[in-house]
Amino acid sequence: MRIQKTSTVMAIACTGLVLSGCANTASGYRPIVDGYEDEAYHADLADCQALAKTKRYDNGDTKTSALAGAVVGGAAGAIEDNSIEGAIVGALLGGLIGGASGAADTRTDRKDIVIRCLGGRGHAVVG
Repeated sequence: MRIQKTSTVMAIACTGLVLSGCANTASGYRPIVDGYEDEAYHADLADCQALAKTKRYDNGDTKTSALAGAVVGGAAGAIEDNSIEGAIVGALLGGLIGGASGAADTRTDRKDIVIRCLGGRGHAVVG
């Protein structure tokens, strides 16, 4: 049981570090454009980055992913350990993994928002 507690604490700590590293990224994404980066481009980029920040990491999709992970992890933990402690540990780990997955999806969405926004304003975004 001691090994399981240590593994749980390490998994929680690692997930927290990963999520905190993502918190201010992607909305600040600066894509490669085919063209000049003049004042209009920089103003549009700032507007598009601000728009991307409106997609929060604690959105409904991330919460759903965390909940689904918690349910599956809890069930797997209960089956594996045949105890309430196993179910709790499984639910915690599953919830963290599901939440991290949802946050990663949000990061991708934020980058896509910047790209689509700049393209919509007439900038030739290539990557």
